[in-house]
Amino acid sequence: MTKTDWLLIVLISLSFLTHFMFLNYPSEVVFDEYHYGKFASAYLTRDPSFSGHPPLGEMMLAGAGWIFNIEPNCTFEEVGHPCSPYIFFALRFLPALFGVLSLMVFYAFIKILTKSKEIALIGGFLFVCENAILVQSRLILIDIFLIFFGILGLFLLLKAMDEKRIKIKWLFIILSGLSLGACLSVKWTGLGIIATAILLVMMKLSESKARLREWSKTGIVLGICVIFVYCLSFWVQFHITPNNNKVDNFWNQYGERFSPIQFRGDDFEQLSFPGKLARMNYIMFQSQESGDFSHPSSSRFYEWPFMETTITYWLEPTATTTADKPNVAAIGLVGNYVIWILSSIGMIMLVFSLLSKKIRDEFAISPFLIFFILFGYLFNLLPFILISRSTFLYHYFPSYVLTIVNLGIILDWIRKHNKKLFWIMILIIIGGFIASAPTTYGFQRYFNIF
Repeated sequence: MTKTDWLLIVLISLSFLTHFMFLNYPSEVVFDEYHYGKFASAYLTRDPSFSGHPPLGEMMLAGAGWIFNIEPNCTFEEVGHPCSPYIFFALRFLPALFGVLSLMVFYAFIKILTKSKEIALIGGFLFVCENAILVQSRLILIDIFLIFFGILGLFLLLKAMDEKRIKIKWLFIILSGLSLGACLSVKWTGLGIIATAILLVMMKLSESKARLREWSKTGIVLGICVIFVYCLSFWVQFHITPNNNKVDNFWNQYGERFSPIQFRGDDFEQLSFPGKLARMNYIMFQSQESGDFSHPSSSRFYEWPFMETTITYWLEPTATTTADKPNVAAIGLVGNYVIWILSSIGMIMLVFSLLSKKIRDEFAISPFLIFFILFGYLFNLLPFILISRSTFLYHYFPSYVLTIVNLGIILDWIRKHNKKLFWIMILIIIGGFIASAPTTYGFQRYFNIF
């Protein structure tokens, strides 16, 4: 094996270690485990509550619970509610596993996008050192599924666009569509990643001067695959819960003016599958539109590049604090400040490179890469202008992974021109990870980074 292969194995090993160590700690409900733990347990009893999201992510969590043969006896009543450590390990296992798999797919994606193993390794290193993505993939949450399927879909699409063998090319396009469909079936925010995929197809087909017929065929195949997986996820949901007699409108708790909408048994008798699918998605849309509740840790899209508002996920119940010693064990959505700041600066540099051929030539970055990273970033970020309900820092992740790609390109340029500076920056990035680690794992901390 080459040196690059060994370094990749080291990164994967580190990712596995950081994701799985202390996975069942705390054996208490953390943040939105309050919701997703309930949904997963409800699937195991064949009576799922309505979550406001497509069902794939929650069914995946329930599938892990079924494989581990857990007893769905944890009520997940509130943040801090204790349950068996085994239940938490079982339900956190799949997000942690997909956190490791996301690193592997991310490396492959950068490698095929930039045609550089070195940039891919640097990007993978940054991914491993990003505390915010790590904490989100160590809990009973579904965002890492969205990231994994989105990156995988883009990687497969790039493979398809570079493939000369026709049958293999279409196989990759089909697989890409299925993966993007899975992304959308986890959360509707996957639409931004699908828009990025469309941009990628348009740019690649324009480069190859493809005919209109190939444009149409590619778009139709991708669209059919996305719709197929999305519909299939609901079909499985309806099949798992044939006797479900209600939709628990979770947003009702945020305001009495939102009346509960129920699915009666005879509603399910009358509706064909398409009717049930349409009605379920209509109610999901209404829940998103009506979810105007406020949250102290909510933030707007323009704050995310600066990580202005972090989120407290869990506080140790017996924690004590003093003014000069906040020795609180806590878990929170806090990123690696070094990566976050550098990646935001890198995006500013990317905009300048769009305007300056001299900068493009210096960094050896193609117009294709500039447009793809920049507009992919915007496609996943700007739709949040239209969303009035509470949004959170983790909604930035689809855009953020593209900033990490861009930062990897910049750091590789620094490596080529000043190795000493490069390794200093690597050490600072590791320091940033260590500084945020207590809040990633819920260790006792002696300084406040919230």
